[in-house]
Parts: sequence; C-alpha cells; structure tokens
Amino acid sequence: MSATPRPSRLSKPGEVVAILVASAAVWVVLIAIVATLFFAVFIPKVELSGQREIPGDFPVYPGAHLDSAIATASAGCTRVTATWSTPDSPAAITDFYRQHLAASDWTVTEFRALSDSTVIYFQSTSVPSREGYLSVGSQPFSRRTNITMTVAKSATGPETVSGCHVLVGAAG
Repeated sequence: MSATPRPSRLSKPGEVVAILVASAAVWVVLIAIVATLFFAVFIPKVELSGQREIPGDFPVYPGAHLDSAIATASAGCTRVTATWSTPDSPAAITDFYRQHLAASDWTVTEFRALSDSTVIYFQSTSVPSREGYLSVGSQPFSRRTNITMTVAKSATGPETVSGCHVLVGAAG
C-alpha cells in the first residue's frame, strides 16, 4: 500500500490567517462576556453581602449611599464593615453621629479627631453584645466623604464580643 501525499485543504496563507483572526475574535467576545458578568453580578453581590447584618437600629446618615457591606463570622462573633459616601462635609456627618448615637440605643465610648479623619467608638446600650467604631473622612481628590462603620456582635452573649476587639474607651 503506497501513501500518496495529498495537499492540505487550507493551503492558502490567507485562509489560515482568517481562521486565526476569527477564533481570536470569538475568544475576545467570550472573555468580554465573562468579565462583564463578573463585574456586573459577582462583585456587587460580594460588596453588599453583609447588608442584612448592619444593625437595624444603627443610625445611617441621611442621603448617604451604601457603597459596600461585608460581614464575616468567626467563633460566635460576626463583624460587619459597611461604607457609605456622601457629598456632605465630615464635620456635618460627625455632628450627626455624635447627636444620634447618644439619642438612640447606642453610646459613644470614645471620640478621636485625627488629622485626616474622625473616629467614634460606640457600643449598644440595649444589646450588650454589640460594639464598634465609625470613621469619617474625606476622599482625596474628591468632593465626597466616606463613612466606614465596623460593628462586632456576639451570637452567644456579651462575654464573647470582647474577642472581636473593636471597642476602645469606657462607656459613660
């Protein structure tokens, strides 16, 4: 049996180039679809996954936009970090929280004015297993102010929330 070589079906260089370009275009479209789904669906879902864990009785600055809320749980302690942004001044936001935390089920345990932000430490007066801090600061190169809150809450009681180590200062 003798084998006779036959010419390849795509012997023209233009046909090979056309197939390579077409397959590259298909891959680019597929990668664009996956990236769009990732950034449009997955990232926002992760960034707001802790939204339900923000304490319902915690005062939120009026008109602030919730940018992210992430909750983590470990050893009976749930820690929620949420970030809001607003065009209002840091001084107005700080005044709001000083007034509203004192008038609600929360109490300010320490207040620190730093060079680029203000940090307010607080704890719950009605549920002793919740404590946290709030940071208010301007975004560089922007006319927006960030409000970042971190709250730790114990699932089992006040004796375990101290393991989260977010409370600083003494109540009163």
